[in-house]
Amino acid sequence: MKPVFTKKGVCVEGFKAAGVKEGKYGVALIVAEKVCASAGVFTKNSCKAAPVLLSRRNVKNGLQAVIANSGCANACVKEGIKDARKMAKLGAKMFGVNAKNMGVASTGIIGKRIDLQAVKRLVGIACKRLSNSSKASLQAAKAIMTTDTKPKQVSVEHNRLQVGGICKGAGMIAPDMATMLCFITTNADLNGTQLQRALETSVSKSFNMLVVEGDMSTNDTVLLLASGRKKCSLGVFQKLLDQVTLELTKKIARDGEGASKYLEFEVTNAKNDASAAKVAKAIASSPLVNAAFYGENPNWGRIISTIGSKIKFNPMETTIKFSSEKGGVNVFNQGTVGNLKKAVGVLKAKEIKVTVNLRQGRGSAKAYTCDLTEKYVRINAGYS
Repeated sequence: MKPVFTKKGVCVEGFKAAGVKEGKYGVALIVAEKVCASAGVFTKNSCKAAPVLLSRRNVKNGLQAVIANSGCANACVKEGIKDARKMAKLGAKMFGVNAKNMGVASTGIIGKRIDLQAVKRLVGIACKRLSNSSKASLQAAKAIMTTDTKPKQVSVEHNRLQVGGICKGAGMIAPDMATMLCFITTNADLNGTQLQRALETSVSKSFNMLVVEGDMSTNDTVLLLASGRKKCSLGVFQKLLDQVTLELTKKIARDGEGASKYLEFEVTNAKNDASAAKVAKAIASSPLVNAAFYGENPNWGRIISTIGSKIKFNPMETTIKFSSEKGGVNVFNQGTVGNLKKAVGVLKAKEIKVTVNLRQGRGSAKAYTCDLTEKYVRINAGYS
């Protein structure tokens, strides 16, 4: 099966979208023709923003529309739940749907009360732009951007089965979700339980293997809505969903705050997949490792020491390989140091893959991240 990439974004069969951004605030809308079978995955941070608490409850009812804002996280504010409910009611009134079938999401600065008047005004503008077009989906993706430099959307199709998504995320990205909002739509005819299992499976291999600096957000939200127009097998749907979440994951990693390089860490032949994932995420989360790649410094010692901090392994049986469009080189191979001069050349590329062969078993996993630069510090030193 080879899915075909399309430009639909979230505007697959049965959905309309719109987005508008003015100044600090932006609003994105996604609306379905009827209540959809739905699923959601949210931040594991014990400090959860008000929209997360509300959407986590509403997704069980099935969602018909999503309203999301950038510019304010609506987190750690006394009036947070009250304001999130007002956002849901605002969307419900505009779209003619029940407030209990509204998904709500927010992103931005923590600790400030959301400006509902600004949101209401932007929703009014966005409602007039609702359409089932790739342009509308792209506008929605742009509306939720904060420190992102590029809008992020992906959609695929196979035998008329469609899955599409938009997301935002560039910083405060950690495994077990990232600082991200992600909205995925499909025309699949599946129930909520099937969608929830599929989404959790997909997220475990994509967004939960994504790192920028290791800080976990209060607002992480992934919502999946299905219009039910296309009969399909769960297996085929899972493959399409996995494609969408993985591509969105890579887009976030490539757009990490201040990033100059995209990094992919693959761990092979670990004891099991869980052990491989643990190691891959640890390497991707290391500031020392990511700073070395920014400096095009083939300091493989930082990688091998990180591995040893997470699992028991034999360094003398381990191989670490750097590869890119500039070539590939084993910088460490079972006790022998490779050609580090050649490795410097490999690291001059914008996209780099690191493969760690542990020779312990058959487990494997991949993690996705970017380098750590001075620009990251400047962005976050001034974020308010």
